[in-house]
Amino acid sequence: MFTIRRLFRSAQPVPPEHRRNFLHLYFDIAWWGVLNGSLLIFLAIYASRLGASTFQLGLLTASPALVNLLFTFPAGALIRSTQTAQSTRWSALIMRLFYFLIIPLPLFLPPEIQIWSILAITLVMNIPGTMIAIAFNAFFAESVPPQWRGQVAGTRNALFSITTMGTALIVGLLLDHLPFEVGYTVVFAIGAVGSMMSTIHLWLVRLPPNETIQKPAMLPAEVRDMLYKVNHAPLKASRLKGLRLDVIRGAFGRLLGLIIVYHIAIFLISPVVPKYQVDTLLVSDGLISLGTVLFWVAHFFGSLQSRQLAGRWGFQRMTGYGTMVITISLLIFIYSFQTWVYLLHAFIGGLGWSLISGGLMNFILERIPVDDRPPYLAWYNLAINAAVLLCGLLAPLIAGTIGMVATLLVAVALRMIVGLVLLRKP
Repeated sequence: MFTIRRLFRSAQPVPPEHRRNFLHLYFDIAWWGVLNGSLLIFLAIYASRLGASTFQLGLLTASPALVNLLFTFPAGALIRSTQTAQSTRWSALIMRLFYFLIIPLPLFLPPEIQIWSILAITLVMNIPGTMIAIAFNAFFAESVPPQWRGQVAGTRNALFSITTMGTALIVGLLLDHLPFEVGYTVVFAIGAVGSMMSTIHLWLVRLPPNETIQKPAMLPAEVRDMLYKVNHAPLKASRLKGLRLDVIRGAFGRLLGLIIVYHIAIFLISPVVPKYQVDTLLVSDGLISLGTVLFWVAHFFGSLQSRQLAGRWGFQRMTGYGTMVITISLLIFIYSFQTWVYLLHAFIGGLGWSLISGGLMNFILERIPVDDRPPYLAWYNLAINAAVLLCGLLAPLIAGTIGMVATLLVAVALRMIVGLVLLRKP
């Protein structure tokens, strides 16, 4: 109990100018947990129960990544030309409105059309989703001072755990007691409302006034004219410069290579797991819900130690240890034909992901210049989505060739290798 109270009430008093922002960032992630515990967790499961193939589940993973790859640099350029807060708020609002389109699908469309409708909605909503994926990390960095990021990130992870597991428990009960179509309609509605409430709190965060310093609108007219001519010059060299190829040279380029391999290890299983759970393990919605609750219970208690472990290990090693733990969890999942084994895998996975959630993004932010975040985060987002796209396209082919179990074992091996690399001293 003392540890939980210490998480929500820091030993050092929060400066008055940051209290309001921290509070809204906490409410933002809490409502996002409502979305996660309902729509996000059960959407792929729902598609699998409708009869979606591994190829279609692969498209569900790959299509958002393809959109992100196509729009990463335009989104990065747009973010640089606008305020970080403005980019984050509007992209969040536009993207999350699409969740409401999923609500009526179970009631009005046949299964096969539902599957393709879900794929189409997911594809389009990730156009604004690309912007928020890049902008939010800068938004968080600008709204939370470096000395408070470990504390705020740990608290956000804990709140996310609480609301996710509470929502997942309610959703499991609903799905067990309501007709199939009605149950999933209610679940999707809960998620959509949660997404909108999260968006409201993002709009209520106020960045420090110096965010607008050096924005083009604040520069003298002649300087703005010069910048406009440079930015719109039809020269190949200018366009290449706009890609900021300097970002991927040197240490950060090597880091991006590691990030790609890391996310291949993470997302290779995405098109396989829902089908494996439904068709091979024969897991019910109720058991998936219970496993989700145990996952987030473990994630919550692991998040309580986020600040302490980050201080002891550093964010890189913290991410490495988390990766090794989820490797063990995945290995257990493959053979979780009994209920207690399935629940054990969920609990261990929650512990591992609490370490990754508290470590990975902060590990990346440590290696990005404070005054030049957008292009670095754009390349980071590009690396992630390249990995996700590759997994979405290749995982169904791999699973079709060597089987789902062998595909999951390949992911185990990759995760172990990346975890060992991260555990090396920087």
